[in-house]
Amino acid sequence: MPRPLFRALALALASAAPAFASGPVTRAQALDAIRAFESGASGCITASKTAEQANDAVTVACNTILKYSLESDDVVVDLGSDSVPWFDARRDLSDLPHTGERGVLLVAYLSGSVKAQLQSGKQDPNPYPGWVAMLRMYRALKIREGVAIPEVEALVAHQADGTLEAYAAEAVQRSRENLRKTYGAGAAQPKQLVTASSQP
Repeated sequence: MPRPLFRALALALASAAPAFASGPVTRAQALDAIRAFESGASGCITASKTAEQANDAVTVACNTILKYSLESDDVVVDLGSDSVPWFDARRDLSDLPHTGERGVLLVAYLSGSVKAQLQSGKQDPNPYPGWVAMLRMYRALKIREGVAIPEVEALVAHQADGTLEAYAAEAVQRSRENLRKTYGAGAAQPKQLVTASSQP
């Protein structure tokens, strides 16, 4: 994926609110966007598309995925710091190294999570399928761009030693515990699990 796309994605993610003004995203549109993101973000450009058209398509796909994952009642995602450590909501994204790449990894995580839930037909905030999709994208970025993000490297180590799935289950449990501390045991689960530690 060309470097200008990373900047464009970071800007798109930072200013995604206006895109949410349009109507709701359907399940079919979300799945189409996931396919477009996986194809375009991995660097596949068909002969019929220019690099600029491919970048535009990936940016639109990113916004669609983000909107669906945040607004749809079909899915629930954990956006807390335990599940998305490379994209800490307490910090300004522009203060972090590899800003655009971190945004791409967030969309890859959302894509994997949303796709798994839509295929299973049930909500599940477990970050494992999102991490698997994100780590696939991370490896491509690391090879092409030489990107190294410490928070993601820790997940790579868990995947390498076979503990990633168990670590994901622990992350969900920590998120739930943080929510109970913040909102009380009887509080309804929010649409997205956002832990107290991930809030400003």
